[in-house]
Amino acid sequence: MVAAGRTDAAEALLRGYLARCPDDANALNFLGLISHQRGDYTAAVSLISSAVERAPGIGFFHANLGEAYRAAGRLHRAEHHARESMKLMPDNPDFAYNLANILSQRRAYPEAAGFAEQALRARPEWCDALVLAARLDFEMGGLVRALSRYRSALVLRPGDPQIVLALAKTQMWMCDWEHDLAGLSRILGAWAAQPLAPEFAGLDPFAAYQFKLPQSLRKAVAEAHVCRVRSAAGASPPRFEYSGCAGKPRLRIGYVSADFHGHPTMHLMRGLFGLHERTRFEVWAYSIGIDDGSAYRQGVITDAEHFCDIRNESVAASANRIKTDGIDILVDLKGFTFEARPELFFLRPAPLNVAWLGYPGTTGSGLNDYAIVDATVAPYGTEADFGEQLVRMPHTYQINDNLQPIAATVSSRSELGLAENAFVFACFNHVYKIDALMFACWMRILARVPHSVLWLYQSNPEARANLESAASRCGIDAARLVFAGTLPKAAHLARLACADVFLDTLLVNAHTGASDALWAGLPLITCPQEGFPSRVAASLLRAAGLPQLVCDSLDEYETLAVRLAGAPGELQALRSHLAKGHGNLPLFDTPRFVRNIERAYEAMWRRHLAGQPPQAFDVMEPL
Repeated sequence: MVAAGRTDAAEALLRGYLARCPDDANALNFLGLISHQRGDYTAAVSLISSAVERAPGIGFFHANLGEAYRAAGRLHRAEHHARESMKLMPDNPDFAYNLANILSQRRAYPEAAGFAEQALRARPEWCDALVLAARLDFEMGGLVRALSRYRSALVLRPGDPQIVLALAKTQMWMCDWEHDLAGLSRILGAWAAQPLAPEFAGLDPFAAYQFKLPQSLRKAVAEAHVCRVRSAAGASPPRFEYSGCAGKPRLRIGYVSADFHGHPTMHLMRGLFGLHERTRFEVWAYSIGIDDGSAYRQGVITDAEHFCDIRNESVAASANRIKTDGIDILVDLKGFTFEARPELFFLRPAPLNVAWLGYPGTTGSGLNDYAIVDATVAPYGTEADFGEQLVRMPHTYQINDNLQPIAATVSSRSELGLAENAFVFACFNHVYKIDALMFACWMRILARVPHSVLWLYQSNPEARANLESAASRCGIDAARLVFAGTLPKAAHLARLACADVFLDTLLVNAHTGASDALWAGLPLITCPQEGFPSRVAASLLRAAGLPQLVCDSLDEYETLAVRLAGAPGELQALRSHLAKGHGNLPLFDTPRFVRNIERAYEAMWRRHLAGQPPQAFDVMEPL
């Protein structure tokens, strides 16, 4: 019946049968699968769990329960049952694939790869397993193998949107710029038109910002993603009535993130939690990510009044917890980035949802009431690009840590592989942010500035080889590209002093990396485009009192870079400005930023208490 589309009839028969025979494990399992198919993962977990209790030796029941737990976001339980299924039927390729998929989501990439390979050995042309193996290759740095596997998967499933976009992402990380932009645009347009079509499941809306595409398409794919979030949360998701009251002594702010550890987001916001005014705000941190044992993690635990690790909870359980905690404003620090749980915000366990910091774009309509931005990343007149009401901060939307340490010991240029007499242009952005247009501009700059070099972050050897080849094609000696590896944060900040000018990327700027450069005293040049992620560095420069380094065109960008290379006095003045500004520039004034975001929260809350809907406003500092 289910195969014929008669799901309701099948469910009615199963429920009638279970009323007479409540202990039939097969019937419980089948009814659970129907619930899973409908997106009711809570019911699926309950029913298939009952089947497992009655027949614990059936591998298929454990496998199905593992998938139900995975869909519900309870990955630790999903892994347990997937492993049980493998113990019972170790040669089953479907079970191996399921376990590999769960382990991939839990970041256990090497072990996941082993099970993916087992599935492929059994079925060499299994497209889904091939795509999973390619994704694991990518995560473990095997980009060439990932690229080959994605291409093989496209032969098996031509035009598949997920494979096409995964292939493009892999190419970007390799600085292989041979993209079919028209084809990508068609895929994203089709996704926007058919948001719930199965072939678009799993697409990343941020992909629309990584290519030169219309803003209208970027907004449309965000809305398409929200449609899928609603579907994942359930056709009739539970709604949580707020039980708080206006008379509470303090406003309860809940921050939700998977990045409460050594992550760029925490590099920026480490000082936030301890600086909130405790007489007016009660601060909660809800962690949906890993515990890396770092000082960043410990800092949140210490500075937030309440720290809750909800990584292994279901979305529904987390929503219940947040509702019980009486949170007034729930802050989404993830958006649609890795490990995000937008379904949690769709369930609305708090009266107000606010998007901030973690996702440089709109989260569409219906998830978040407000987005905290500024007039640079979201200029006046661009409100239609967002599904949220815009709250513009007075300087920049991006908080910074005014206590971030810089290592006292600074390496010499020669120790870093740089010529002592060279003019050093630098870009420590991840290589996926480099595009052909900007790289050609950089090469023109090198051609016009004798004895200059370009100092880059080496993400992977394939990207390095491709960049060196691209430089040679532009007539630039590849030896003028110098590549640097990863260092601890304080040491990285110290080595930035060996550069002269930071050259920003185009469509996706330096974000935390731009703050790092300016904190280290390194002037930065940027050229904002249409999208939010292409305007972040401009926001930071203006908050640092350096609007003259924001360029209106690539011609202006190139001219400015060349001029600064021949103006040591001007460069020194810029450095001095940044060094003196550590204590007073808005970009680096963390307490000032926290007071401003508190003003934003209080203004949102006043509207809510007055029964008024969310509305855009600017945060005004007192004179």
